[in-house]
Amino acid sequence: MDGADPIQADQADLLSEAAVARLRQHPRFREAVEAFAVGGLRLYEDEEPATRWLTKDLGRAGLLLGAALLDTTPGGLTVTALAAVAAARQVCSRGRVLAFIQYALASGRLVLQPGPEPWVRRRLTLTPAFIEPMRRRLLCVFQATAIVAPEVAAALPRIASDVAVQQATIAIGLLLTARPELNRNPGGPLRQIFIARDGGMRILQQLMLRQPPDRARLLEAAPLSRADLSRRHGVSRTHVNRLLAEAEAAGALTLDGPRRVVFSPGFSDEMENYFAGQLQVMRAVAQTMTAALH
Repeated sequence: MDGADPIQADQADLLSEAAVARLRQHPRFREAVEAFAVGGLRLYEDEEPATRWLTKDLGRAGLLLGAALLDTTPGGLTVTALAAVAAARQVCSRGRVLAFIQYALASGRLVLQPGPEPWVRRRLTLTPAFIEPMRRRLLCVFQATAIVAPEVAAALPRIASDVAVQQATIAIGLLLTARPELNRNPGGPLRQIFIARDGGMRILQQLMLRQPPDRARLLEAAPLSRADLSRRHGVSRTHVNRLLAEAEAAGALTLDGPRRVVFSPGFSDEMENYFAGQLQVMRAVAQTMTAALH
């Protein structure tokens, strides 16, 4: 490298394949990815059980974002509207939407407004208990992103405002609408096995952080304790074993005896590309938020 910041030339399209590839070459890229993982794992450990339940897998996380986005629209958040969004984006079934809303109501994350309409058509209001975990998540990912994109730090103080959290949510929604490929699951073990399954991404991040710091690529090899992963991430040992076995069958990793996992170079590349894309999305969101100040 010639000493120039490899991501400074990407202002025109932060989410282009070229911009994502350049970010992977940043000298602090791995540090940012590990900060992203450390922050996310710490958030999960510190969250209340109700918040954990609402964000535990990809489907519920998608409903959480969908609910926050609908809250910013003129029609507002209703069960009917959220079910329609979930169906259009193939997030989950109507039954899962109902279970999500009922749990959010019972745990004080949402409040149902009174009215003569059937309850599924009445507006739902987000409570502070719904918004606070989103604020903490934004702070975590912005701090990690600022390691490779220092301009993102300007957005950090704004996250204290509920309006700014709403702005960030809208920005994410606009990005996903304009660039649907960001939210599409193209297959591959990372998305099909780890991201889509309960606790899968946390397990993968935990294994990533257990590797030696001087390794040559993001994912190489890590010590493995199925019992520890099961306990830490709230899933059964059978679930952990199934994830690992399916990932091995897909060529993502090799189980080197009962206590060591070795990742394939191709899977490491897939993981790097995913995180580079996530960091670029958050860079674009922060850019939108700071632009709103001017």
